[in-house]
Amino acid sequence: MKIRVYGGCVSRDIFNFNDSEELKIVGYNARSSLATLSSDNVAKKIPDKYYEALRFIESDFQRSMVESDFNNSILESISNNNYDILLIDLMVDRLNLGMLDGKLITVSASFALSKIKPESFVKTHSEQFLSEWYKGVENFLSVIDKTVGREKIKLNKIYWADRAADDQHTVEINRRWDIATHNNKLDVLYGYLEKRLPAASIIEVPKELFIANPSHRWGLAPFHYIDEYYIAMVDRLKNA
Repeated sequence: MKIRVYGGCVSRDIFNFNDSEELKIVGYNARSSLATLSSDNVAKKIPDKYYEALRFIESDFQRSMVESDFNNSILESISNNNYDILLIDLMVDRLNLGMLDGKLITVSASFALSKIKPESFVKTHSEQFLSEWYKGVENFLSVIDKTVGREKIKLNKIYWADRAADDQHTVEINRRWDIATHNNKLDVLYGYLEKRLPAASIIEVPKELFIANPSHRWGLAPFHYIDEYYIAMVDRLKNA
């Protein structure tokens, strides 16, 4: 089964726990919010001077992800019928948006390396963000409907972990992150998507598996889970 990922490392890392030939990742689009995908925003172009500034991003991967966000290239990627499942998650939607010459972009850590200063910001927990996100989802689904069909979408329904594998790190994640606020926002986003996707599109694991792993390869965060989460997701995808 060929799988394209549009989301964050939480979905990409599932394939580090896949030891069979049943699942194969064929593409990965990351660090680009659905809120940037409205038809109006996609029609706008980023001036060349901003692309030139991406030279400050040393990592080829990180630079390519910012370029992809500038180009809204996920819409082209999902239009190519070279996969069986489009696995999406909403972790990137925790980020703020920025305005560059009238076009919304995702203010990711990779984008910050470019040293570009947006003209203004749309805060992730604002009503404006939600408005842009709803419009982005509608255009995203419109492109899917015209190409491969939304039945190929699988939503990795995840939540921020409010506990870690030990008491010390549980205290730390709750001190560093406003977990409840982000999870409340996710409930709003999921509610909107679930009304537009077939019931079979939603992939869930027991919430007991949302435990932050202090030894995670990417470090401690409420969305860097214990190994058992990824193992469970491999099983879910094999049976999707």
